[in-house]
Amino acid sequence: MGFVSSSGARVPQDARRCGKRGAWCDRTSGDVSWERRSWVLTRGRALKCGARGERSAGRRTSLSMQLPKNLAEMVRKFKLVPDPKLRYQQLLFLAKELPPMDDALKTPENKVPGCLSTVFVDVTVNENGEVALAGDSDAQLTKGLIALLIKGLSGATAEEVLALSADFIADSGLSVSLTPGRNNGFLNMLGTIKNKTREALQSSGRESSESHAAEADAIAEDVSDDVVDPSRPVYSAIVRKLQVLKPTVLEIRDDSASHAGHAGAKGLNGESHFAIRVVSSMFSELSVVKRHQLIYALLEDEMRDSIHALQIKALTVDEHDKVKAL
Repeated sequence: MGFVSSSGARVPQDARRCGKRGAWCDRTSGDVSWERRSWVLTRGRALKCGARGERSAGRRTSLSMQLPKNLAEMVRKFKLVPDPKLRYQQLLFLAKELPPMDDALKTPENKVPGCLSTVFVDVTVNENGEVALAGDSDAQLTKGLIALLIKGLSGATAEEVLALSADFIADSGLSVSLTPGRNNGFLNMLGTIKNKTREALQSSGRESSESHAAEADAIAEDVSDDVVDPSRPVYSAIVRKLQVLKPTVLEIRDDSASHAGHAGAKGLNGESHFAIRVVSSMFSELSVVKRHQLIYALLEDEMRDSIHALQIKALTVDEHDKVKAL
């Protein structure tokens, strides 16, 4: 992502502000180009090039490491801009670069609720489990925010999108540029994208799920009472419903406690974040994406009403044995 300076000049993505006033330094070539107005100058101080002042390009926060690759790179670049007004300008620049959205996609189903302006977003998931997004808004700042999400999340896996925390907006420094209304609108945009991603996965896996529905009900009745915990209804439902896969290994880790108070902790009794490991011979003829789609479809009710983030490891028996042998 290239940036523009406050005067409108494009700044190379590898450029950093040098100590000389108005100078830009290309870190890879050492060339210096001149731009009279300051882009990253705040309170009389500029980010400096060189061993002493330069921030390490390899340096990453734990949050950045959890983000999809494109989004992590965009967050990193926004963090290099310490002036909130200039970050605001970069959002407007992203809005101008956003490809137009097909009018046929601007439907009530694709409208983001709870935004001050009109926002549309469409999400599709391909056979490889990668997400593609399109969107638009009638307000430029909001359009910049949806452009940030579209550019940052397109090409990410559906699992990465569903596990994404909204905390990255604060890490980027953009939250200080947003009014409370705009910030809530951004959260609604991200929530809509995650919901649509989940729906796309569930839709793809629903046919496989329905073909096993009767068998699932029969197996669920035979599940031992010792795996049903009335105080943990979501956990118990996961155990019960995944029995249709006839798993040789079923491991479920409840990570909800570490997300207590999080905006996504919406589940019953706070049951919202899970990681599961399933080993089943039924996965032998299915790609990894199809395995995940099947699991999402089996847990459709829990994904809709309770689960905010679900990490899945779905293996065949042979794959599991190979992992054990390593």
